[in-house]
Amino acid sequence: MDEYRTRSPHIYQADSGGGRVMKMTRSNKNSTVLGAVRAVVIGAVCGAVLCAGLLALFAFGFVKASYIPQFAINPIIIAVSAFSAFAAGFFAAKVSKKNGLLFGAISGLLLFVLFLLAGVIAFHGAPVLTTLTRLAVMVLAGAIGGLLSVSKKSKIK
Repeated sequence: MDEYRTRSPHIYQADSGGGRVMKMTRSNKNSTVLGAVRAVVIGAVCGAVLCAGLLALFAFGFVKASYIPQFAINPIIIAVSAFSAFAAGFFAAKVSKKNGLLFGAISGLLLFVLFLLAGVIAFHGAPVLTTLTRLAVMVLAGAIGGLLSVSKKSKIK
């Protein structure tokens, strides 16, 4: 046990070509997982804050208009959810700087779960059919946001 503690955190192993390759240690795996969780959580929080702001703006607009078209409420909610998931995926991939598609999709899924839990707690009811639509839209939008975030080309000056 003491031998494991006294070893260097970076253990090198020779490959077949004679070069040195860094072997993955336990601390490297933990930092990779923590970095991924950190990126996904930051992305989901940014998406939730954006969603709250957009929903507040739409609520203010509905109050000022004094008329709320019932057929437009669900599409507006899904559009705001999709835009928020896109932003969540974009920010998650910006933080991680890699795996944009995966981290974007996971942050969109996490944002969906947060919204689902908030809805179930607030309304004490079972999710409705549009929940599956919102799930698909949010995961896809998050994945697209993450993909666009990491594949954005930088300009060389």
